[in-house]
Amino acid sequence: MFTNIGGKIKTFAKVVAWIGIIASVIIGLVFGMEDEDMIIYGLLIAGLGAFLSWVSSFIVYGFGQIVENTDKLVALKEKELQ
Repeated sequence: MFTNIGGKIKTFAKVVAWIGIIASVIIGLVFGMEDEDMIIYGLLIAGLGAFLSWVSSFIVYGFGQIVENTDKLVALKEKELQ
């Protein structure tokens, strides 16, 4: 369950980012189709929401990368000590 946690965190970041991007696009399309005056808002929700989902995943993905690199460094240090 806790083996390769860095890889699992990175995968989680990717999945959440894609879910956020898809949800933003769908919500933006639905919002834009309700009224002709709301098309610009729908496009804004779709574009900005997708962008923010993508950018916000950087932090979680970066944390997963740090965990992975730390595990590698610990393994190298243990090997060096033996």
